[in-house]
Amino acid sequence: MEGSVSDVLLAILKKHGVRYVCGLPAAQIGLVMHGASSDPDLTYVTTRHEEAAGHMAHAISRVTDTMGVCFGTVGPGATNLVPGVAAAYADNIPLLVITGQNQATEIDPSREQLQAADQLGLYRSITKWNASIHHAERAPELIERAVHIARSGRPGPVHLDIPCDVGTQLCEYELESIPSFTPARPIPCREELQQVAKVLMQAQKPLLIAGGGVVRSGATEAFRTLLDRTGFPAFSTVMARGVLPPDSESNIGSGGLLAGQSVIDACQNADVILALGCKFGTFTPVHKMPAFPKPAGQKIIQIDIDAESIGRSVPVDIGLVGDARATLEALLDLLTDMPEPETDKGWLSSLQKTQQEYRNAVEATANAKVVGGGSIMNEALVARAINELIPQEAITVIDGGQAMMWGTTFIQPNDPNRILADPGMGHLGFGLPFANAAKLAHPDRPVICITGDGALGCTVQELETAARYGLNIVLIVFNDSHWGMYKPFGEMLENPDFGTKLTKVDFSTVAKGFGCYGQSISSLEALPEAFASALNSGRPSVIDVEVEYTPHPMDFMWPSIILHGFQFPEAERMQAVA
Repeated sequence: MEGSVSDVLLAILKKHGVRYVCGLPAAQIGLVMHGASSDPDLTYVTTRHEEAAGHMAHAISRVTDTMGVCFGTVGPGATNLVPGVAAAYADNIPLLVITGQNQATEIDPSREQLQAADQLGLYRSITKWNASIHHAERAPELIERAVHIARSGRPGPVHLDIPCDVGTQLCEYELESIPSFTPARPIPCREELQQVAKVLMQAQKPLLIAGGGVVRSGATEAFRTLLDRTGFPAFSTVMARGVLPPDSESNIGSGGLLAGQSVIDACQNADVILALGCKFGTFTPVHKMPAFPKPAGQKIIQIDIDAESIGRSVPVDIGLVGDARATLEALLDLLTDMPEPETDKGWLSSLQKTQQEYRNAVEATANAKVVGGGSIMNEALVARAINELIPQEAITVIDGGQAMMWGTTFIQPNDPNRILADPGMGHLGFGLPFANAAKLAHPDRPVICITGDGALGCTVQELETAARYGLNIVLIVFNDSHWGMYKPFGEMLENPDFGTKLTKVDFSTVAKGFGCYGQSISSLEALPEAFASALNSGRPSVIDVEVEYTPHPMDFMWPSIILHGFQFPEAERMQAVA
């Protein structure tokens, strides 16, 4: 076939199953926009801000079997895309980022044309791979390579920079001339897995960790079979919430540190840890100095599809390269012929007891209804009530901030494909674009987004995107008129001008201005009716819930891990209070 570079780009993407393209109008890649908007096999979505396009493409890759694509124009469009791309990179999500560029003759080095920017340099640290298409004849090769790299190994974003003149030039390409690559599922050899099985079965206090790689490889059922086969205690990272059945006896917590003291105790006292598809990020309290050092004699087994990730964040005793599902299935075959495990009989029950004590503590906070004797509802109470309202088939998005702390605590999914979060970068404001993408891809399923007033303010303009595409999402806003997570710092310093106080915004009125359904409530009794009305409105909906900032039992993780070594005035007193 012969066509422009832009035509070939879209043809290759369709060949690889891409169905959604998100971005803002960009003259420099006008032919891509023209082709995407007129092709019945593609859904072309324009957002109100490029950041939201990046977040939507990220979510598309999470809630469908295809890869999301986002684009932006040269200069400001490319820089605006960065937050969405960085979040996908931190969470290991495959997507293709396309940026328009000035003419090939005007770049490398730049002649300072309008909006000129070093876009390759800009994206190099937040993508797996990026390239500029300088010559039309190389476009097919580079586009194919980009798709392959994004989806292979540990997935992630890739970036193609396309000069506007090159994008219009003709090139020849046969769609089948370069075969499609199905990303391989590497698996350790039998001898390596036998070693893992032996160490596990001889452990007195074993611990299993399910990371995001378990979800990406479709290994949920295999991991659950491992729990049933061994009875070992286990927890999930934030990216793997839903892998462990909420009612499983082996489940000592969902969401890493956000699951409570039981996860800390497990990581500090286990003699053997088997982590699958887990990169040991901040929310996993293993070898997090100085708060949670690796105990002497503890053995860590890390199995990951990416060799470079093994041992990067923690010292490992056994590190194996393997896809989570393929490796688990092979390991389960080996365990069939192994003797019963030598586990300490009281190990799991002690962790279950600690987990129950934590659950009792958060329930007590919710039962208190208000904070400090006031009259405004606390966030724990509202999060618990929302959990009871969410339909079984819904996709729930939990935005960042203090709403994330309480939402993660009370909303316990039984399927990892029903929950969306962004823990790698810890963004605020991804919630609304994520919800838009989820509803776009699954119009027949309820989509619920729990967010805060600060977080929603970051991307509130995307309510117009939701209204324009008729996306009946339901946003529940925890409105405390603060940057909630940082409120304790200002109070500790007795500084009312610390910068955490926000203007009281009625987001239900804002929603109506965008053509959405909106309702404000200040009592728990009003929530069920408001929720039902929002679901049945047929429009994007916002329920503005007046709440009081509510300290979370795990808030101490911020000064002890995120800020360790930072000489903050009165830090010891803050630690003691936490």
